[in-house]
Amino acid sequence: MYEFNSASYNEFIRHYRKQSEKQLIVFAGDFDENRNYAVDQIRRETIGKIVEVDLNEIITPFEEESFKNIDTAIDDIIDDAELVIFRNGGMLNGVYTGFTYSVVKYATPQQKYFLNALNKLKCSALIEFNNTDQLDQMLKRVADVVVTFRAPSSLIEKVVWWAKSIRVNGSILPSPRPRTDN
Repeated sequence: MYEFNSASYNEFIRHYRKQSEKQLIVFAGDFDENRNYAVDQIRRETIGKIVEVDLNEIITPFEEESFKNIDTAIDDIIDDAELVIFRNGGMLNGVYTGFTYSVVKYATPQQKYFLNALNKLKCSALIEFNNTDQLDQMLKRVADVVVTFRAPSSLIEKVVWWAKSIRVNGSILPSPRPRTDN
């Protein structure tokens, strides 16, 4: 597990383009600004077609329906894609039911099926989670890289984060690189 903007994370970004084998990359954390910036970094380092898939449209509470949707989505991804970005990874998580003292989060059947279906892909996959609480041990074990994005905690970090998010006439001051959807 890497923290965003750590030395390990920066090393991962430097070597991402050079690696020819497929990887399972997981981004998880509360800090949306940094998580979106990191996704854009991966986009810039990817040479080739990038496909985005929203898991909100695929995963349902019904296992068989989800399995069919997963198969269809994976089959629809073209063979010449270099990266697939799966948004809203939290949809793969179950909910705790009943009265339990367990603090261990277990994978749902949909998540297990999804991770097995990713083996059909010939390219790297990035799964994005809105917070680190959504990660379970199976996902951490299967992923090649897990990057966490913690929200600002100190007063200085909060002030800097607030200053960076100031908008003037509807635009963010640090202008992002224009997107080129392939």
